[in-house]
Amino acid sequence: MYGPIGHGFGMLAGILGVIAWAIGMLILLAILIVLIVLLARFLWVGTKAAQRYLELNGSPTPRPKAAPPATTASAAAPTTTAPTTTAPKTTPAAAAKTTPVTTTPATKPRTPKPPVA
Repeated sequence: MYGPIGHGFGMLAGILGVIAWAIGMLILLAILIVLIVLLARFLWVGTKAAQRYLELNGSPTPRPKAAPPATTASAAAPTTTAPTTTAPKTTPAAAAKTTPVTTTPATKPRTPKPPVA
C-alpha cells in the first residue's frame, strides 16, 4: 500500500494514533455531556426561580379570566314556566363569619449598603 520505499509511520504509530484519537473523542464527549447537563440545570433552576418570583410578587400582566361558555341547551329550552322567588343560599350572619385572607410579606427589604471608596 505504501509502495516499495516504505512511506508511512508503520503499524505501531497507527495504533498509537488510533488510541490518541479515541482518548480525544472521549474527552470531547465528556465535555459535551457536562455542557448539556449544565444547560439543563440552568434552565430548570431559572424556571423554578421565575415561578417563585411570580408567586411572591404577582404576575406583571394578569390574564383576564375567561367567561364560561354559554350553553346552547339552556337557550333552546322553552321559558313558559312562571317565575318563582328563591331565598338566598347564604345568610348575612354566615357571610359575616368569614374572615378575609391577608398575606404577610415574606421578608423585610434589606437596607442598601453605602459604597466603599
